[in-house]
Amino acid sequence: MPTAAKAQEIDQLTEQLGRVRGAVLLTTQGLTVAEISEMRRKLAPQKVELRVVKNTLLRIATERAHFGDFSKVLHGQTSIAMGFDDEIAAAKAVTDYLRTAKTSVPVTIKAGIFDKKPVSPAQVSDLAKTPPMDVLRAMIVGGIQGPMSQTYGVISAPLRDLINVLEGRVRQMGGDSAAA
Repeated sequence: MPTAAKAQEIDQLTEQLGRVRGAVLLTTQGLTVAEISEMRRKLAPQKVELRVVKNTLLRIATERAHFGDFSKVLHGQTSIAMGFDDEIAAAKAVTDYLRTAKTSVPVTIKAGIFDKKPVSPAQVSDLAKTPPMDVLRAMIVGGIQGPMSQTYGVISAPLRDLINVLEGRVRQMGGDSAAA
């Protein structure tokens, strides 16, 4: 039976996991407090929150939040980077940090959370390479708008050509252009 403080922490973590859009589980064992604080500062501008959690409390919270089974990756010290605004923000922020950070010990990705299911470290790296949601939306709109614009051009071309021929004939006969 967990103590009152642990029960409160489980409830808080469960509530956060219920709001999370994407998350990354990390091994941060051996990092100094200053290094973890620096990681928090680097992740904060991307709206990613980093928490060091006990494995048992995280396992209980993921079960209560109806996530997949994370028991295979919950060993050693675990930190969770949670993104609340974007599905890939946590993966992108963490991989960017890991690529540029100089830490005393290597920080590794244990797993990720995407769509309330566990994903492998390789999948987390693939998610980090995905463009932001705004860019993806723009690509979809462009993909739809391009063919529609071309279709409009093809459909309106005969009428436009007819108007140009008629205006040319009017000018040839010495009259003023009706369209001008």
